[in-house]
Amino acid sequence: AAAALGVGRAAAGTFVQPPVDAAAAPSGRRSALATFGLVAAPASAELLFESPAHAVPAWTGKYSDPSHPGCKRELSVSGTSVKIDGTDGSPGCNSGEAQTPWSLSAALRSADSDEVLIDFSPKGGPKDLVGKWDGSGILFPDGNKWSKKQ
Repeated sequence: AAAALGVGRAAAGTFVQPPVDAAAAPSGRRSALATFGLVAAPASAELLFESPAHAVPAWTGKYSDPSHPGCKRELSVSGTSVKIDGTDGSPGCNSGEAQTPWSLSAALRSADSDEVLIDFSPKGGPKDLVGKWDGSGILFPDGNKWSKKQ
């Protein structure tokens, strides 16, 4: 009857636990739960697998600007203060065009903010333009995006 029910045999493609020596196996509720993978992981394990959606943006670095191909766009961050150094060509900087260097100041609302307030007034633009981190770069209200270089 046991053979008819498949007891003691593994069907093709199924996993069967190897026999356990009862004298060598730990006993108790915790080991029984561990057998079925039901032991709770330490709370700190949640921190190891933080969702990228909650990751702090890495603002510091070099960016590419499709409106000014090949021109410098570099951000450096200290606390919540941001400095942006760049160049502009006419229209870009890839073909030996004359380049005009510039530097802008900006600010983060907090160290883990996904928005930066940039003062473009030295270049004739708005004083407090909001740039939003979108996971791979800075997206501006006009649709332009500075993509972070790796």
